[in-house]
Amino acid sequence: MTKPTRIIRGVAVAIVCVAIAAVGWWSLRPDGPEPVDLEAAVARLESTAGEESDGSSASQLDDRGSDSTPATESTGTTSNTGPDTSVTTSTATAGDGAPPTETETTSLDTEAAGLSGVWTVVAREGTDGPTGEAAVSFAGYRVVEVLAGGVDESTVVGRTEEVAGAIELSGTALVAAKVEIEMATLQTDDSHRDSHAREALNTKEFPLAVFTLVEPVELPVRLLEGQSFSGSVLGDLTIKGVTNRRMFELEAQLTGDTIVVVGSAPVIFSDYGVTAPTSVAVISVEDHGIMEFQLFFTR
Repeated sequence: MTKPTRIIRGVAVAIVCVAIAAVGWWSLRPDGPEPVDLEAAVARLESTAGEESDGSSASQLDDRGSDSTPATESTGTTSNTGPDTSVTTSTATAGDGAPPTETETTSLDTEAAGLSGVWTVVAREGTDGPTGEAAVSFAGYRVVEVLAGGVDESTVVGRTEEVAGAIELSGTALVAAKVEIEMATLQTDDSHRDSHAREALNTKEFPLAVFTLVEPVELPVRLLEGQSFSGSVLGDLTIKGVTNRRMFELEAQLTGDTIVVVGSAPVIFSDYGVTAPTSVAVISVEDHGIMEFQLFFTR
């Protein structure tokens, strides 16, 4: 065997070994957090509240003090005894001397229920990281990576708890909302990937992603009964200095004195001037992904 042949064979063997090691590393990685889920988020909040009421050392939900308060000023008052769960009814007079009948409204009167005003994003202190397993507010993304050679693919989840913002309830609707995300603090299970992502997002020049509501959302009265609300919200999403209008699908539930909201929306990275980063082990990253959030609001 000639020397050049031995060199070529040695290189080929090395490449195969690297590929096998990469596939092994890829397959042994722990699974990322599950997609956001309202039922799970409410359960975590109730579990945390239960631990606190038992006098445990669980961390308290802490007001982040966001400056991102919606422009509309609140004039509602906060009840010290919690929301008024009574339902406003309207009376209709029947003809031919029949007795009047009462019909229940389907819209939530936030003023009568003691819910009107500004609610601020809160996050729990003392968490170990953006795992989504505790009652913490977070935002992030999900995107599919394909391993070099196309032998496997994986869904990458990046999240951050550095989220601030507020919503405002007035009349029968959610009338304003603004949420800001510190993009440089997004974390996955790979610090090298995170570094490439920060470069692609140019977080030094554009540190924040911002969502601003552009249309009011009518709220159902069943929120007062501890039931969930599902709907769509339209807003302006700004990433890397580029703003596009996006529809987010969300679910919300009133739990005690906290409004729990989870939601998601598909996002095409190129719409925001972002090129999905790659590496030696990863041959491609899809140009689209899912933005998701789990938020807790209190007053």
